[in-house]
Formats: sequence, structure tokens, C-alpha cells
Amino acid sequence: MKTDIKTLSSFLAAAVWADGEYDEFEKEFVGDLAEEMELPKLAENLEKEIKATEKMNEDELANLLEGAAKKVDAGEKEGILSLCLQMMCADAFLAQDEVDNFFAFADILGVEEEAASALLDEFVEEEEDLIIEQ
Repeated sequence: MKTDIKTLSSFLAAAVWADGEYDEFEKEFVGDLAEEMELPKLAENLEKEIKATEKMNEDELANLLEGAAKKVDAGEKEGILSLCLQMMCADAFLAQDEVDNFFAFADILGVEEEAASALLDEFVEEEEDLIIEQ
């Protein structure tokens, strides 16, 4: 991965911020992700970013992400967006506000809405146990 771990952690922290709690499902996801991507300090970096974002309001978080988005490698933008979606759905639940945040992340990352919609649709189709808020 060309995008640095702090930048990745900023986006994952924003995904945690979106649902308000860094729970065991998300921690397990991060552990698996760290192992798969060979990023042993991911959990540690993420915890620092969560602490930094937990008292932010939406505007402050958006400013943080806009700065972080500039550091995301162009070829990894959709991948980062996908990881945010996976983080938000680590608890097997997708709420409407999480969908809204997903599209906000896509916008900040410069991922076209059509591509983001396709990514979301594919994810929902593949996740058989996902509960979607209606």
C-alpha cells in the first residue's frame, strides 16, 4: 500500500466516528486487516486517530479528511473507501447515516458517485448476513 498508515487510520477513525463506537467487531476487523496488509502498527495508529476525532464535530472531521484525502494514492482511493465501508459494517449492520457517510467519504476522496454506488451495491450483494436499516 502506497498510502501511509496515518492517512488510512484517519479514514478508518472517521468510519468509527460515524457509528460512534469502536466495538469488538471493528477491533477484530482491524486486527485482520493489519495482518493481511502487513501493517503491525495499524491498531495503535487507529486508536490515536480515534482519540483525536472523538471530540470533533462534522465540520472538523470533514476538514481532517480533506487533508488526509490529499495524501491518498490515486490508485487506492476506491480501496480506502471500501475499507471504510467494511469498517462501518463490521457489526453486520448498515444504517442510513452510515450510507450517507460512505458517500461523503467518496466525495472527499474524489470517487465518482457512480463508482461509489457500484462499490456499495457489490458489497451489499456479497454480505449475506448484513442487516440494512430501511
